[in-house]
Amino acid sequence: MITEVTLTASAERRAKGYGLSIRHVAMAGLMPLALAATALLAPPAQATTAAQNPLPGFHLMWANRAAMRLGWSPSRGAWSYSYRLEQMNGVQVRSGSGPGYYHTVTFSGLHPGWRYRAIVWASPAHGTGPHATLSVTLPSPAPPREHAYQWAQSQAGTPYIYGGQGTGGYDCSGLVRTAYSHAGIWLPRTTLEMLSYQKLEPEPSPRQGDLVFFGPGHVELYDSPGWSFGAESGPSGVWRNRWWPGNWWPTAFYRVRGAG
Repeated sequence: MITEVTLTASAERRAKGYGLSIRHVAMAGLMPLALAATALLAPPAQATTAAQNPLPGFHLMWANRAAMRLGWSPSRGAWSYSYRLEQMNGVQVRSGSGPGYYHTVTFSGLHPGWRYRAIVWASPAHGTGPHATLSVTLPSPAPPREHAYQWAQSQAGTPYIYGGQGTGGYDCSGLVRTAYSHAGIWLPRTTLEMLSYQKLEPEPSPRQGDLVFFGPGHVELYDSPGWSFGAESGPSGVWRNRWWPGNWWPTAFYRVRGAG
C-alpha cells in the first residue's frame, strides 16, 4: 500500500525561537499511526516535505539551510536499512546503509533552497513496500537585511559611544552601517548621508532589518510593529527599543536596494 502525505511548515523567527504550523495534509489510504508520527515530528520553519511513505512514520525530523535529519518507525523483522539522497533531476548526492536498530539518517553539506529526494528501504521488506520516498525543500538563504539585523542583535548590551563603529561601542548610524557591512552591503557613515543615499527606497511595509529613521538625526533597524533595534544614548546602549507616541516615533522607513 502506498500512502501519501504532504506537509508544509512555516514560522516567523522570534527572539526566543521558532513557531510552527502545519497548513495542509493530503491523505490517500493513510494509516492513523503514520499520520500521528509524522505530525508530531513535523519539519521546522520553512522546510517543505512531500512523502510516499510505505515505512510508517517516515518524516523530516529537522532541517536547516545546509542539512537535514530523517527518521522512520521500525519495520518488523528488518535487519538493515539502506538510503539514498538525490537531487530532483536524479543525480545522487549520498547513499549508505545502517543496521536495523538505526532509524535515523543525517545529510549535511547541502545547498540552501534546493529540493532533494530521500529514499529509504528495509531489508527484508516484510510487506512494507519497496521503498519510502521523501522530497524535502531546504529553507532559502535569509535576505541581507535579516543578516544585518541578526548581527546587530549579537551586539546587544554594547555601550553607546558617539562616533563609535565597534571599538568599544556604537552610535546609531555606526551600528546600522557596521551591521550592513557584515551582510555585504555598504552604507554611508552618518544618518544624514544615509537619508540622501540613492540606494535607499521608501518602504511602506517594513520588515526586519529595514532602516527606521526618527527625524534626520537617528536611525535604527526595524524589528516588528512598534519596535526597532539600535544604539541609543542611554543606559541600555545597543538594545531592542519600543516606540513611544508623541515624542519618539518613526518618521520614515527605508529598504536598502539589494537587501531583500
